[in-house]
Amino acid sequence: MIRNRILCTVCLLLAALTAAAVWLGGSRFVKELEATALMQQAVSGDTVLVTGQVYAREIKSDYQVLYLKHNSIKFRKRQLKESKFIVYVKSSQEVKIGNQIAVEGTVRFYEEPRNPGNFNEKQYYEKQGIHACMWSESVVVTSGRVWKVRESLFSFRQKWKAVLYDYMGEEKGALLCGIMLGDKADIDPVIKELYQMNGIGHILAISGLHLSIIGIGMYRICRRLCGSYAAGGICGMLFLFAYILMTGISVSAVRAAVMFLFRIGADMAGRRYDTGTALAAAACIVLLFRPLYLYDGGFWLSFGAVFGVAAVLPLFRRLRVQGLWASVSINLAILPVLLYYFYEYPLYSILLNLFVIPLMPVLLLLGLAGSAVALILPWPGEAALSLCRALLIFYEWICRTAAELPAARIITGRPSMVSVICYYILLFALLLMWGRYKSGQNADTRKNHIAKYIIISAVTYAAALFILIPRTGGREGQLEVTMLDVGQGDGIYMKAPSGRTYLFDGGSSDVRQAGKYRIEPFLKYKGIGRIDYAFLSHGDSDHMNAIREMIQRGPLGIPIGHLVLPREEVWDDSLTELAALARESGIKVFVMEEGQRIQDGSLSLYCLHPGEAYGGEPGNAASMAVWVRYGRFDMLLTGDVEGEGEGALTAAVDKAKKAWQRHGFDGILEVLKVAHHGSKNSTSATFLEETKPVYGLISAGRDNRYGHPHSDTVKRLEGIGCRLYITPSDGAITVWTDGSRMSISVFAGGAGS
Repeated sequence: MIRNRILCTVCLLLAALTAAAVWLGGSRFVKELEATALMQQAVSGDTVLVTGQVYAREIKSDYQVLYLKHNSIKFRKRQLKESKFIVYVKSSQEVKIGNQIAVEGTVRFYEEPRNPGNFNEKQYYEKQGIHACMWSESVVVTSGRVWKVRESLFSFRQKWKAVLYDYMGEEKGALLCGIMLGDKADIDPVIKELYQMNGIGHILAISGLHLSIIGIGMYRICRRLCGSYAAGGICGMLFLFAYILMTGISVSAVRAAVMFLFRIGADMAGRRYDTGTALAAAACIVLLFRPLYLYDGGFWLSFGAVFGVAAVLPLFRRLRVQGLWASVSINLAILPVLLYYFYEYPLYSILLNLFVIPLMPVLLLLGLAGSAVALILPWPGEAALSLCRALLIFYEWICRTAAELPAARIITGRPSMVSVICYYILLFALLLMWGRYKSGQNADTRKNHIAKYIIISAVTYAAALFILIPRTGGREGQLEVTMLDVGQGDGIYMKAPSGRTYLFDGGSSDVRQAGKYRIEPFLKYKGIGRIDYAFLSHGDSDHMNAIREMIQRGPLGIPIGHLVLPREEVWDDSLTELAALARESGIKVFVMEEGQRIQDGSLSLYCLHPGEAYGGEPGNAASMAVWVRYGRFDMLLTGDVEGEGEGALTAAVDKAKKAWQRHGFDGILEVLKVAHHGSKNSTSATFLEETKPVYGLISAGRDNRYGHPHSDTVKRLEGIGCRLYITPSDGAITVWTDGSRMSISVFAGGAGS
């Protein structure tokens, strides 16, 4: 009852006030959102001299990461203050926690996403109070002062890590380091993504499971040795704090630590432990310390999982196989969080966790015991760690097996915040209903009404799911086209009114793994689990390497149904290799030549180039050009066509327009995808005279070394009255049309306009 939970009520009120301050007050109440002096005066690429104190560090394979605080930054003869800063140092020079250092380099400010659904780098570091970073060749230690406790814990962690690597090998040693020590730097990215895709990625985070085994285990051992609750509690707390300090102060670790303190405190005081109060206090402490964690998916997953066990699981208390119902309860509680932050649901995660979670205590205890024993007696230690390796191999096997099953993950897209709130309102209503059902009636009455309550629950939860899960079919009568910001490259997504999906080119020369980090997150955000047709204009890497990557990622990526290439006579080695890779992966490969078209309801995709008349070399000039027609809306996709190829395309456009005029073509090209990123050698005056586009879309990398889009090309386009949208300034650009009207929106700054 509320009157018996005063602390719980106070903590909930403080958490609610903090949330209101963040959502309504912004930078007026949250200092992390304020623009610092460095952000106001410098831009990415400026040279600065940073002097600060190291409060944490990480050792990577070929560089180290230094986290600095209390920084003084010299920029253009001015001294600026910056609370926190990250320095990536390429040298192996020894720097210790607590040292004061000076380092010079070019500053880089963290950026907002360039496409819907992409990772928000700025927000991720902003919630930690960090706004900028730099790379440097070396550092100068200006003060040798060392924080002995933190440095000792860091050194111990590195030695522990070395033991795991020696006995388990680099791959499995790195994985166990991530599970036991929170050091995920060297984990194979494929294994990490495989865990996350199957819903067991939580085992890589230092969480309540780890801390309950380590903290409560140490507490019970100390309590038995000394026979005192107080002494055992103090030892357990100190050991736990040291472990958290060594592994990193994450949200899940802080939440688990606070709840552990409440549990131990209740034992020491002889009082009953209250999960709700402990959870509310943990949330209050996290938000007061780091208010921007309100935007963090990990925060909501951590607290949501505990809420599921505390509030939902009691509904299934009398049922058998409690492990199954615990997993179900957690999933009921965190489903909206998964969909809102990750846009997909791992269908088999409940079953996988039935194997994973019970084995986790075994894995952790074997890892702890094996690491300790290996320092004294190598053979027993090696045996224990060999069992750890076997468990990790089993985890990987069940993940790979599940990933190959049908519907291993259900990509839903991002639900609206309103639908998330409605889901939780209905879930709370069900909890209240069952609470009153159990407390307000005798056993015989409850038995007579159980069927009615089950039916009401099923209908209510079905309504909650219907409200929560976005409808991802095409808007009725609407064609959607999005030019993605992939940096220096091309990637154009199209969704037909029929719901069929198309991708025209996909690649980048300056964004690493553009398929994984730019294209696929956008598709998931939109609720797209498959690309029906992927078109490649030509074989340059900045148009195709992301599509190759998506094919190679297999079940981890977004599948492609058909690959459409230009006529085989203009293939280069890259297109030939990609066609072979696609066929090996079970993707159908088609060739589209001049005059051919794809008809998708009222949507028509015409290939205008290259045709048999084109006798030039493969490459830019041979780019496949596709004219998109839907009602009175027309759009021309040009790849990198230029020179001789652009001349042939101009003639083909003239021929096609004359043919279409007999079928009601109004002679207006609404949207032109400007060729070759706005290069000087493309989009000639002759071509523009023939096409006369109303809008032009240009894809290019920010501050690219080619100078795209070229000023001459921009002048030619603006000279005919063409309005330009450019990804470096606008981010992703989306065109909507019903065939008679159209609208264009941009995603600059992480928000559409």
